[in-house]
Amino acid sequence: MNSACQALSIDAPVCRYVDLDCFTDLLPAQVLSKEECARAASFRFPADRQRFVAAHIALRQALCEHTGLNQAELNMATGSFGKPSLPAAARTQFSLSHSQGLALIAIGRRGPLGADVEMLRPVPDAAALAATHFTQREQDALAALPAREREHAFLTCWTRKEACLKAIGVGLLVSPQSFEVGIAPDRRSVELPVAGRILWLVLGPAPARIDSVASLAEWRQTEARASSFGPATGGAYVQRANNIASRSAEAVQ
Repeated sequence: MNSACQALSIDAPVCRYVDLDCFTDLLPAQVLSKEECARAASFRFPADRQRFVAAHIALRQALCEHTGLNQAELNMATGSFGKPSLPAAARTQFSLSHSQGLALIAIGRRGPLGADVEMLRPVPDAAALAATHFTQREQDALAALPAREREHAFLTCWTRKEACLKAIGVGLLVSPQSFEVGIAPDRRSVELPVAGRILWLVLGPAPARIDSVASLAEWRQTEARASSFGPATGGAYVQRANNIASRSAEAVQ
């Protein structure tokens, strides 16, 4: 692999889809954490509850296969903004996403990972959502497409934004309009500004399916330089974002 390809590689040797509605290899419910059980119980509809449980059990099975740990050792910790980690295998990075009856699991050992999947479906409010979540260039590119192509492109851009935000694990601290990912499923580096720092990620498509779109992102590096998008506002915002950037930067160095 040449240096250019290696620079844009994503370390996710485990990248698999799970059909949650056909997932029958369920382990005992006791393998889920108290937090996972509470979240499962909060779903109003049984089908949504079953899909959530299936997705999290599938993730645990994949983590056991990848790390060699048994179920009893999979005690997950949760970061300040909900991103999970695995203290018993600190170098293991992972991300889980599910949309309706489909889940995507990504596991690697280099930088923090973000995965996001969306089932293809009509999005009647795509233009309104793009206006509040996409950059102006992304909005213009979306509007320039033939109408029949816009929903697929919208969901592609949406999963790319989500994958990046999941990789850095800062919740709503970062506006999706503050960084560019494009509407095409290409592989690229992304510069994401957080409190005067630039977080450098590699972004690309997950394996293709005809019923969905999905994206993967890996946080590779943090640079302490001023953001071209301007300073973040709010002292609490800056302090929290700096703390997160510092802690996570240590994990990828």
